[in-house]
Amino acid sequence: MNKGRKMSNSKVLLKLIKYTWLASPLTFLALIIASLLFSVLRYLEIVVLESLFSNTLNIINGAPYDIMLTPIIAILAILIFNPVAEWLEYLAQGYFWRRGNGYMYSLYHERINKLDLIDYEDVENFDNIKKASMGNEEAPNGIRVIVQILFLYIPFIFITSLYLINIKPMLVFAIVLIFIPVLISEIISINKNYNFVDKIANRRRRTEYFENCIVSKEDFKETLINGSFNYFFNLFVDSNKKFSKAFVDVKSKILKFAIVMRVINTLGYIFVLTLLVYYLYNGSISVGQFAAIYYSIEKITSMLKNLIAMIGEALEGISTTSFLVRFLNEEKEIGKEENLSKISDIELRDISFKYPNSKEKSLSNINLTIKAGTSLAIVGENGSGKSTLTKIIMGLYNPTEGVVQYGSENIAKYTNTFKFSNISAVFQNFIKYKLSAEDNIRISNISSQDSIENSSSKINLSFDDLKINNETILSREFGGQELSGGEWQRIAIARGLYRPHDLIVLDEPTAAIDPIEEANVFSTFKKLSDNKTSIFVTHRLGSTQIADKIIVMENGRIVEEGTNQELIDLKGKYFYLLESQAKWYVR
Repeated sequence: MNKGRKMSNSKVLLKLIKYTWLASPLTFLALIIASLLFSVLRYLEIVVLESLFSNTLNIINGAPYDIMLTPIIAILAILIFNPVAEWLEYLAQGYFWRRGNGYMYSLYHERINKLDLIDYEDVENFDNIKKASMGNEEAPNGIRVIVQILFLYIPFIFITSLYLINIKPMLVFAIVLIFIPVLISEIISINKNYNFVDKIANRRRRTEYFENCIVSKEDFKETLINGSFNYFFNLFVDSNKKFSKAFVDVKSKILKFAIVMRVINTLGYIFVLTLLVYYLYNGSISVGQFAAIYYSIEKITSMLKNLIAMIGEALEGISTTSFLVRFLNEEKEIGKEENLSKISDIELRDISFKYPNSKEKSLSNINLTIKAGTSLAIVGENGSGKSTLTKIIMGLYNPTEGVVQYGSENIAKYTNTFKFSNISAVFQNFIKYKLSAEDNIRISNISSQDSIENSSSKINLSFDDLKINNETILSREFGGQELSGGEWQRIAIARGLYRPHDLIVLDEPTAAIDPIEEANVFSTFKKLSDNKTSIFVTHRLGSTQIADKIIVMENGRIVEEGTNQELIDLKGKYFYLLESQAKWYVR
């Protein structure tokens, strides 16, 4: 994932308008119509009010009463249309937000699906993903506000300003004095808020993590048994204090500037009222005009205040949403979208790999050929690079240096869909989905209608023996049943077998079962993977003798390779590890 630069608010706005229009053109148009209707009704109130006051004075001076008929009918019409406009705007706003929110979430999830695994290993990238998720809520709200600014507030203010200019141009200039200072204050506030969100994302994640260590079901048992509640609580409080301090510092700076701008705003408002009284006193305006102008100034001032607040809300929404828009529009090289055969030899040439933000290489100068249809065992002590190498072989990570080829094809050039087709894997830290037992297996090939019984029976997994059925939810949290570690591993292995594959990888998925059972599982896999390429990672060397080839890793390098007997005869690292483990079982 490329680390993009801050996108300008104008570009963010244009992107958001496009997204919200695509979400629901009809709802977008409905909101525009409702906003325009409101704008027209509010302006008509001023015009009708002036007519009402002027005609009242004319009646006092002897004019006939029937001149009041037109303004009264107009007021009644406005009173009738106002709730209709409010109802239309309310519905439009609601649908607009829901449609826009759903659409933005779908774009966000589609983009997440295109990420590489390595993106989650980079702290800055992970922070950007977190900040982007915050923009999903703000995106449609920001555009809703922009639409109302453009089609409700600005038309009303523009038309009303023309009305005031026709009477006294100076009144409009005075109103500008009310508007500009607060607008400047809001813009400065938004810029500071953007920088705050940008810089504090990592602290926010840490605070949430410490809280999670206290309250989450997965962590609570260890927190309880270790008596570490106070430890994590203190970390949470300390992290939250630092977050709060940064928040208060930003808000206090914004508040100080806002106070100065508000003083200027108040002076402008006082100047407008003084000017209006002066015009009435010297006869420049009539009493009817005074009433209408005073009402219009109150109305326009109220609208300006709402407009400024909405501009602030819109800019804040755009500011937050810019993280999402930047995330959605990051440039990513488009890979090949064509079949990549998994029945060819796999060749690793001069492979080196370094995790983001790491100074040391996890893999160095790996050269390895895996013949199609053979089995490879990868062994070594913890931290030797076994799991990293399997991720490189499968294409979950792209090497920092070197090339991984399936046949003659560099797998890094393919999209994820084609890169991972016909590959299955079972990892040590497999997911325990809180779904039905059947779905826990079927999820590896969710579109298939094939029975799960075939893959389950291959590893002697029987739901009857586990006292569950296909529909049993595997979680007490949702009213289902929990399984033991070994039972869960059988579910995970069955899931791996259910997925169509020409290449299958087992990355220490049998750690929770005994060595004899592990040997049986690997032996079964060897039989099931006849004419298919299989790779299994284990720290128990007693299971590796069935592999066609074994590689021994140490400090990110391959230090030995060969068959089980060849490595025993070599009496090197493999022999030493085998001898060490044999002592575990001597009684």
